[in-house]
Amino acid sequence: MIKRLIAILALGVTCSAQCAPSSPSPLADQLRPYLQVKTVEGDEFRVRAFFSPSCSFSKQYLPFFLNLSNTLPQDKQFAFTPVVNKADGLTYAFAFAAVQRFYPRHVNNFVEASLRGVQDMGLSTRNWVGIERIGKAAGIPVPIGRLVEDNLPILKSDVEQLMTLRSKLKITNTPSVSIAGTYIVTPEFTGGDTNQFSTLVNAVVSMVTLHE
Repeated sequence: MIKRLIAILALGVTCSAQCAPSSPSPLADQLRPYLQVKTVEGDEFRVRAFFSPSCSFSKQYLPFFLNLSNTLPQDKQFAFTPVVNKADGLTYAFAFAAVQRFYPRHVNNFVEASLRGVQDMGLSTRNWVGIERIGKAAGIPVPIGRLVEDNLPILKSDVEQLMTLRSKLKITNTPSVSIAGTYIVTPEFTGGDTNQFSTLVNAVVSMVTLHE
């Protein structure tokens, strides 16, 4: 049943997201150091960090994202969000959705374990063997595969929502940060400078807060 649902969803999955380079893009020359999209309803008070477990830049910016999750204004919610793509596999998308829904306090650990597992240990997120090892490292107390199997209908909806979010927010690179479902910031805007990226993200968060 899992394989059938994954095959159906795969029809709507785009190719792998581009891992953001460390050199500036022409977009960085625009007057505003961010992209703006039509506000995504329901994300007005959320800051999302889009990542891919196979993206080295996602791993590079992990400490910043973890710090950001603990330092946002009280009215803002932080959320890690995987970019659903063929390279990482739909199995990973379902696994993340399961952790997010049933073990939300373990999400940060799961993201960190995913990045380190894939990039430091060579684990694959395209099969359940690799995902189970990532889940154990993150402290998930049950087998993720079984958790997914037992909750397929609701998790299918969750994965579809992740795919819709990426489309509406026009996310093409990882990592990317969406703020208030409207403003998109990537390391490209700061030439890969971590400190400047941190300053830019916090500045946009403050801008949004002041205008609420």
